[in-house]
Amino acid sequence: MKIIKRDGREVDYDRSKIVTAISKANRDVTEDEMISDSGIEEIADYIESRNRKRMLVEDIQDIIEQKLMAEGKFSLAKAYIIYRYERE
Repeated sequence: MKIIKRDGREVDYDRSKIVTAISKANRDVTEDEMISDSGIEEIADYIESRNRKRMLVEDIQDIIEQKLMAEGKFSLAKAYIIYRYERE
């Protein structure tokens, strides 16, 4: 899969970037708001299961936010959103 970056560049999909971003947000919340490593892997699996040839980085980030909120991890979703906008 190819990822379309904010600046329009196309790069190869890198699962570790998803895992790293969620893990960093995980560090900013209380233990009860954290998502497990297997939960992080499930989110990455879901993104990959969509079998898209290309995805916008923003679409991937939206999916991550939705999945975190669906798990009831609202503080984690907020921490991830903050991390996302700091990177933007």
